[in-house]
Amino acid sequence: MSLNGKFIVIDGVDGTGKSTQLKQLELNLIKAGYEVYPVKFPRYGEPSAYFIEKYLRGEFGSLSEMGPEKSSLFYALDRYDVAQNIEAALSQGKVVVADRYLSANLGHQGSKFEDLALFESFVKWVEALEFDILEIPEPDLNIILTLDPEVALKRMKQRTDTRNYTDDQLDIHEEDINHLTKAAAAFKNASRFSRQRFTAVECSNGQDLLTIQEVEHKIIAVLDQLVREPFQPIAKNENETIYLDKSGDNPSITPAGLEYLDSIVTNSHDDVYVFNGTMDPVTIAAAMARLSRRGDDMRVTLLDEFVGKAGKDKDLLKRVITAYGDDSVQQLTGIHFVVENASNLLTKKLEWGRLAAYLEQSTRYIYFDQKDADGKYKYYTPTTLDDKTTQHYEDIMDQIFSKYSLMVRELTDYVRNNSTVSKDEQDIAWKGATRAQACDAIRSVLPVATKSTVGIFASGQALESLIMHLLSEANQEARDTGHKLLHESRKVISTFLERADKPDRGGAAIAYRANTAKTMSKLSEELLPQYSSDHKAITLADVTHRNELELVPYMLYEKSNLSLTEIEKEVVTWSYEQKSEVFDSYMGERLNRRHKPGRALEHLHYTWDLVCDYGIFRDLQRHRIVDGLEWQQLTPRYGYDIPALVEEAGLADVFEECFDLSYELYSRLQELGMYDEAQYTTLMGHKMRWKITYNARQAFHFHELRTTPHGHPGYRRLVNQMHEQIAQVHPKLTSAMKFVNQDEDPELSRLAAERYTQFKLNQSNS
Repeated sequence: MSLNGKFIVIDGVDGTGKSTQLKQLELNLIKAGYEVYPVKFPRYGEPSAYFIEKYLRGEFGSLSEMGPEKSSLFYALDRYDVAQNIEAALSQGKVVVADRYLSANLGHQGSKFEDLALFESFVKWVEALEFDILEIPEPDLNIILTLDPEVALKRMKQRTDTRNYTDDQLDIHEEDINHLTKAAAAFKNASRFSRQRFTAVECSNGQDLLTIQEVEHKIIAVLDQLVREPFQPIAKNENETIYLDKSGDNPSITPAGLEYLDSIVTNSHDDVYVFNGTMDPVTIAAAMARLSRRGDDMRVTLLDEFVGKAGKDKDLLKRVITAYGDDSVQQLTGIHFVVENASNLLTKKLEWGRLAAYLEQSTRYIYFDQKDADGKYKYYTPTTLDDKTTQHYEDIMDQIFSKYSLMVRELTDYVRNNSTVSKDEQDIAWKGATRAQACDAIRSVLPVATKSTVGIFASGQALESLIMHLLSEANQEARDTGHKLLHESRKVISTFLERADKPDRGGAAIAYRANTAKTMSKLSEELLPQYSSDHKAITLADVTHRNELELVPYMLYEKSNLSLTEIEKEVVTWSYEQKSEVFDSYMGERLNRRHKPGRALEHLHYTWDLVCDYGIFRDLQRHRIVDGLEWQQLTPRYGYDIPALVEEAGLADVFEECFDLSYELYSRLQELGMYDEAQYTTLMGHKMRWKITYNARQAFHFHELRTTPHGHPGYRRLVNQMHEQIAQVHPKLTSAMKFVNQDEDPELSRLAAERYTQFKLNQSNS
């Protein structure tokens, strides 16, 4: 972000040096490369200031005789006269800097209100008049210079007055110390009630006045906070710094430095602090990289090497990151990004990496029966299809979505009409629960081409890995998304993504992945049968420790002083009862599913070969702490199931028609050699084969979370069956999984969950 198109006001009681600081700010902005439009209010000599000048000379009466509303109208007309010029300057990207503005009204005219309630009403009235009725531009920031009123009055009497007054008389606002005192208080109170952004800058340090340069540096620190990146201060020579005192052996932070730090971190003095989001995350990451080779407090490093330089020296971050290890530094910064209109085939590729966080639109709570502005349903059409095939593809997709739309609405009505919940309890939560029941059942006919929105947070390293993974894919949609993601991400963290597509770095990694995948596909086709005869839904393919008590040495390791080998020699001589005591004690007294046993359980792994519908896979695939998560190409060959609810509602025939249409289109694309594109035509109810490995500690999370009553009934059944298979191998371990749920009524459980959600919403709104 830059200051282009920003509107900044400098205001405060008279005698604080507003005009001087305005000139300094204008000079700094020009030297920093900005175009500036300066304006000073009141605009003495201009026709619009005619009544202001008479008012200030006391021609309409004394200060006590003039009401604040009348005088405010005079100032408003003066600003209204130049409003179009300000708007034009802002639209041209210029920085508008104003000496006084509406804030002056709040301070001077507002000083007449001793009652805070009346003052608040005045603030809202005058802002509504100017910003809403007269549509005068609203500043981005009001910098209010503050100073002890007595000191301010003394400074005013010492200065040479350049305005259109005679005999050195003070204007009506400068009559006495009482007005200045009240005005100073009004400026302070204005920030409480105004809709504008106010920042106070104190012009003294206790009893001592700050120099012009010291106040200037404070204003620069305020601008840093406004633009969320350092605004380049102007130094007299390249060794000068306003933030650090380097006169001693070790640099110390100046008051201006502490003030700047207070704008970017939560604590400028103590040992623990958090960056508050003001500073560019790339600069933070680079500074963290630098600390590995510098012994100073990191705040000193920030002020010395990065503040005011990262935005001006384009090579600074690149040099630091290259010099101090870009691989690790990539983990220190991250970005949020969104991929809209991603097919469900693409969403799984986007969510493939472990080290990122993902959210996507749910097929359980959203009806996918709406058309877009072009009258099309939400599905992806591969760009690699010819015109004839595209027409056929979209005809079939339209038919499937039309049938989905019919069924999801009819099934919602069926569920509600047959609900066991009494009429007086059929509230918003009940509607959400019944809607989810219908969506759960009918989502099976949604094609994998169905489009969704995916939100992701990833570190620079995870993002680079994702981009290279997408670019190595055979799938065109994935490659297109990879290119777009790289292009957009470089606008934010370009320094961390420079190598993502370089021929000798990212390019080589992309080629390696693509070539390896192609070779393995060829070998699989040549050496293995093409079709499986094993359609078993759940196979516990491998367990690393058949005897669960083999974990006992790992459980004891952290609390002992022996080597693992020594502990194992001791434990092997123990009785079953002794081992069980250690095992059970390690599990502890779990009071809810978030109480997880320790990391010793990570030495035990389960590998599963699963056949289930795609909808279940898409829910379970998003677990991050797993190994060996791989899935095979989607196909209709493993069949599908018809949910009991669909049968009960008499919708089975329409349901099956969707699968017939899908199979016909899938076969057509297969015949054309479009094997990758054919996957889009499979439905979420089609079964698929996939593999997952996770450790025993993750099993606690996986099994207990995915069997909660309000979960999708499909994956609840699958995970319960997986849990039963583990129980046959490791009974003690599974008995500690106390919160695996096996027998709750899905309708009532989902309703309870919806009711709790509604309760939380109501609480937050009350």
